[in-house]
Amino acid sequence: MTEHPLPLSAGKHHPKPISRRTFLQGLGAAAGAGILAACAPTVAPAPAAPESGAGAAAADAAPATAEGGMMRPGGSPKHGGTLRTAFGVTTSSYDMHQGGSSSVLCHFYNNLVRLNLVDGLRSIVPDLAASWEISEDGLTYTFALREGVTFHDDAPFTSADVVATFNRIISPPEGIISQFRNDFSMVSSVEGVDDLTVVFTLSSPRAYFLNLLAGPAICIYPAHTLEENNYDLREVIAPGTGAFRYVDYQSAERWVLERNPTYWDSELPYLDGMELLHVPAWSDRGTAVLTDQADLSWNVSFETWTEGEARTDIVQVNQLANFGAYWMLFNSQTEPFNSPQVRRAVHLAVSRQNLIQAFGTQEVINLTRWVPYGDAYATPPEEIAQLPGYREDKTEDIEAAKALLAEAGFADGIADVEILAAAGPQAELLAPAFQDMLLRNLNIQSTIRIVERSILIEEEQAGNFQMVLDTPGHSISDISPRANLWWRTDGSQNWGGYSNPDFDALLDQIDVETDVAARQELINQAQQVLDDDPPWFLLGYTFHLPMWQTRVKGLALDTRAFAEWGRIETAWLDV
Repeated sequence: MTEHPLPLSAGKHHPKPISRRTFLQGLGAAAGAGILAACAPTVAPAPAAPESGAGAAAADAAPATAEGGMMRPGGSPKHGGTLRTAFGVTTSSYDMHQGGSSSVLCHFYNNLVRLNLVDGLRSIVPDLAASWEISEDGLTYTFALREGVTFHDDAPFTSADVVATFNRIISPPEGIISQFRNDFSMVSSVEGVDDLTVVFTLSSPRAYFLNLLAGPAICIYPAHTLEENNYDLREVIAPGTGAFRYVDYQSAERWVLERNPTYWDSELPYLDGMELLHVPAWSDRGTAVLTDQADLSWNVSFETWTEGEARTDIVQVNQLANFGAYWMLFNSQTEPFNSPQVRRAVHLAVSRQNLIQAFGTQEVINLTRWVPYGDAYATPPEEIAQLPGYREDKTEDIEAAKALLAEAGFADGIADVEILAAAGPQAELLAPAFQDMLLRNLNIQSTIRIVERSILIEEEQAGNFQMVLDTPGHSISDISPRANLWWRTDGSQNWGGYSNPDFDALLDQIDVETDVAARQELINQAQQVLDDDPPWFLLGYTFHLPMWQTRVKGLALDTRAFAEWGRIETAWLDV
């Protein structure tokens, strides 16, 4: 396959309008603490990285294997058929490292290593790296690459592709937005020893380094395509080494993918192809699976998920822990959110319980702090529920918030604030609820601007927002990688320009601290800094609610440790 330049125009999805009065009448009082406790998930921490080689599959997935990275699901896989997915498949560009949709584009590519599909994402297995070795001090990772791998344009894969890919991430050329630069800020160098050996040297060890490499978007791009396009792939689908190849894209309708007949694992993929259907509304996604218009959705509305739970004759469902959350990002470079007092006032006065209740038909949001549930360093839920800003009783919080606004020079409130939101349930439900509480509790008057989801990241990257409702997430629950991306001064996804030297100093210590008790104390201090001077407003971390036809096999969806919208080359259809 060769490169396929595609038009970047994205179709608009216009949400069905709802009555503001009807919505606010239904909002009611804050949700009770008992409801929140019932919603709290048990989140599996990111899987431990094996020190070398393939990593064993989980014992409870006995029929499945992943020796040498050759993932084989249990049962008797069949070849053939087309898998249809239902979720939002528009993308801001075709460059995953610059914000392109990884849930769409990842199918064309491979990583160095990846999470194991057939044991429910519980181990790390080789991908384009056949094996690896880690030095005793944790500073040197030596990867032996697979032989005989080719890109879709028949060019051979070598260490030069790995070096070019990661050098662009770590030291992006002028004009390139490297979203994952801070994820790999500890990498001092990436060197190709020979065509099939590459060495990463770190300035300080990271226990989760292999987990970073396994993220769905951390694919390997071909060096020759990067060079031919001045290292900018936003308007080009670069050839990959992945299990599927590009066939067609109809903007805001669907992607068509076909099996790669020369894939380095000749057994995979089992499918002949995939159709990625653009279904932005979560209720429509669930309906599509229930009515056999789609085979799989990564996340459906809670109301259709409940229906699916009762229809075990045709579909299966699961409730998966998710390291993504709902946030209201503040632009700390513009008024009024350049004021820490204003940001904290919003943190205190807006009821998370109300927002959780308002979104209950769509997705379960949990009362969480900056570190997600299930991570070893997370604040216990019962403690969170007593903290200012997070507690249910808002009486003291609203009074404190009003005092902060007065201190910042806004005693009479604030006018002309804009809330940016993506078309769909967020714009229909969460944004109006947030808007109403700003007005009622703080006399902050706002309007809502709605854009297509794929445009949201472009607006954030350009700084074209005062507040933006979005769902940033990370494949790792640990605070270090997410905080380095989002809240560190000049972080590569710090779109609002937040800067707090005290937080940066704590993060420097957290990154390298290995003593559990000492690290816990540092993280507690960092979370308190973020509560006192919030970069964003945290609504809460979520569950994802996948639904799939019973004929879909090979992905361990019923036993997954957590949600990942990634590759599915081990999927097969039992028809």
